[in-house]
Amino acid sequence: MRYILYIPIILILIGCQRVTDKFVIDGTLPAPTCDIAALRNDIVKVGGVTMLDNVIVVGRVTSSDSDDNFYGSLVVEDESGAVEVMVGTSNLAARYPEGVLIALRLKGCYADYSRGVLQVGSEAPEYEYYRVGNLMSPERVDNVVVRSLDVKPIEPLQTTIAELRSSMCGRLVKLYGLCLMDSSSVDAIDGEELGRAIWCGYSMFRDSSGDTIAIYTSDYASYAEHRIPTDSVNIVGILQRDKYRSGKECYYLKMRYETDCTLY
Repeated sequence: MRYILYIPIILILIGCQRVTDKFVIDGTLPAPTCDIAALRNDIVKVGGVTMLDNVIVVGRVTSSDSDDNFYGSLVVEDESGAVEVMVGTSNLAARYPEGVLIALRLKGCYADYSRGVLQVGSEAPEYEYYRVGNLMSPERVDNVVVRSLDVKPIEPLQTTIAELRSSMCGRLVKLYGLCLMDSSSVDAIDGEELGRAIWCGYSMFRDSSGDTIAIYTSDYASYAEHRIPTDSVNIVGILQRDKYRSGKECYYLKMRYETDCTLY
C-alpha cells in the first residue's frame, strides 16, 4: 500500500517538471554587435557561412505558428531587416509571442538564404534540400535565442508591390487593394471558378496598378480549407521570393493567421 501511495506523488512531480520546463528569459538582453541589415550585407553576403565571431542581433518576433502556417521557425525583425531562426519545435507562439524582443547569439550558427530570406541554424547534411537545418537541441536553442519580457508587436511595413525589394525579404509587410486572379486550388479546365478557391496552396493577387504577388498557404494551416475572399483585400505577411507554379519567379507573402487578410 505504501508503494501505491508513492505513484501519484511521482506522477505529480513529473507533471511539475513538464510544466516548469523553462526557456531562457532575461530582463536585460545582450547588446547587439550589428543590425540585421549588416548581418545580411556584410557578414552573410552570399550565404553558406558558419559565423565564428561573437555576432549578436536584437529584434522582435513577427511570425507565429498559432494557425500552423509557420512551423519550427521564428522570424525576427529590427528596423533594418529580418532573419529567420530555424528552431525546429512547435508551439513557438506560446514561448516567443508576436512582438517579443529577443537577442540572437549567432556564434557557431550556419547561415544561408532560402526564398530570399536569411536563415540561421545548423548546417544541414548535404543530402537535405534546404541548407540550413534546425538548432537540434533545447540547449542549443536557449544558447542562441534569449527572450526578454518586453512584448510590443511591430507594425508591418506598408508598401506597394512595385516598391518591394529583395533586401526586404523576411520583413512583415502590408499590401492594400489586392484582388484574387489565380489559385492552384481550382481547375479552370474543369470549369471551376475563382469563387470556389481556398487558401491551401498557391494563389496570385493583383493590385490596382496591375502588379502581382503570390500567397502561399500550407496544407496544415488551420484556415487552409477556407474560401479566399473575392472582394478587394489587404494582406499582411512575411515577404519571400520564389517561383510561382508557372515557373516565373515573383514575390510571395506568407500570412501568419487568416485575419492577416482583411477587406479593403
